[in-house]
Amino acid sequence: MAPSFPSIQSFFRPKSSAEESKVVRSRIPTEPGDGFTADEMEQALHPIIKSWTPRQEYEEMDIASLIPGTKAVTFMGRVANFFDQQTQSKMPNAAKGFNKVVVGDESGALTVRYHPAILIRLWYANVNYTLLLGQLVSIWTTHVSAGEMSTFSTPNAPLVTSIFPERDNSCYFMIHENSDDGVQCKTPLGYRDGQELPGLMTLRNFMDGGFDIMQGKILVCVKSIGSRKKFVTKKGRECELINIGLFDDTAEASLTLWNSTAFSASSWKPSETVLLISSPGWKIDRKAHLSLNGNTHVDVDPCMADADWLRAFAQRLTKREHVNQPFPHGVFDVEAATTSEVRILFTIAEVDEFARAAPGEIFMGYLSVIITEFQIVLLHQRSMMMCTECCGVPLFANTIVAKCKQCSQEVTLAINPKIVGPVIDETGCISSGKLVWSTEAWEQLLGRTAQQLVEATPTLLKYLEHRLLLLRYTFVFGWSEDVGKLAVLQVMM
Repeated sequence: MAPSFPSIQSFFRPKSSAEESKVVRSRIPTEPGDGFTADEMEQALHPIIKSWTPRQEYEEMDIASLIPGTKAVTFMGRVANFFDQQTQSKMPNAAKGFNKVVVGDESGALTVRYHPAILIRLWYANVNYTLLLGQLVSIWTTHVSAGEMSTFSTPNAPLVTSIFPERDNSCYFMIHENSDDGVQCKTPLGYRDGQELPGLMTLRNFMDGGFDIMQGKILVCVKSIGSRKKFVTKKGRECELINIGLFDDTAEASLTLWNSTAFSASSWKPSETVLLISSPGWKIDRKAHLSLNGNTHVDVDPCMADADWLRAFAQRLTKREHVNQPFPHGVFDVEAATTSEVRILFTIAEVDEFARAAPGEIFMGYLSVIITEFQIVLLHQRSMMMCTECCGVPLFANTIVAKCKQCSQEVTLAINPKIVGPVIDETGCISSGKLVWSTEAWEQLLGRTAQQLVEATPTLLKYLEHRLLLLRYTFVFGWSEDVGKLAVLQVMM
């Protein structure tokens, strides 16, 4: 057998795994560090302005008292509109864009001078300002300009100021996130207690041609909040929008918020948040499609009686209405209303106006109206002439007493208010079933008691329906916010 010779590899000492990893790491090129940590780099690239100390004295002023010129002033207001406009610049220290922020306060409602708002050009480079409609903000600036000839000014904001807090220590923009009590700067421009706001109209009137009125305003409540939608435009720009459902007591509409303004809807609540929108962009189809333009002014939850009434109206819609609301005994003094020396004759429009102006006040008066429709025969054929609720379930019958199917107890029924159709006068209309009738009022209207009504023959009911139709009636009524409906105390032929 031939002798075996050692291999070349046997003359070298084998390398350990640690030495092999060291060789591999030595072959990987490394870039020299700059000595800064990742947190320090993030703080330098995206600074957060948490504190600011003014270097001079600033005079506190209202927006209505501002005068164009150079002066260190500070003022407070709420964001009524804003747009984000980006700029294209290759300079490393240049601003990346600015926010056009319209800020208004309630000084325009307290003074004669017409400065409802001021437009602020808030420049930014690395700081992202989270703006929301209705947000309370404070501004410190050293100059205010007259913006009549400026492309950045609007009719609602004739004054302009430009600030860059990241580069200029003499100006500052503060958002009151934790110190907003929801009361300051809430009164709309031109509003007076007990008076109608100039230019205010219903949503139906806006759709029927009110959009052509200069400085027209609509008061609406948020009905629904859609989901945010992201898409890419034809120019390759990413956009975001959200659709907000709006309504009042006359019609419904939708409001579209784009890009940065879409985040404002995150704090709104359906059937609770009320918006006063001045000069909105519009497109009228089957319903109104609203948007924000440069002239639009938005007040979120304004401090006014109409807003309180609309919010209460929206809250009532969320609750299921009683099929036959009981008459509120002890709330109205019927004898005082009928025997008083001063007897006031209202119209339906005046009742509506008075209830909005003083929602918490109880008042009584007279209405001269015409009933345009009766449904006595129809409801008798459907066995729905009498009704009430028991155990939360509506109960209908053509008898005075019926048995509840839930608790098997005998329940007393009252006359169905739906037998009276729309009630009108020269100024307005009350829908069917929206009145609360007393027992005395039913007997005076129908000329018989409830027991006699259910015992009447179909022929007699048909004659009664034709006899009462389109006659002039005088209602003795009462209104209370706790009742929520117009109560008919007595009826006079």
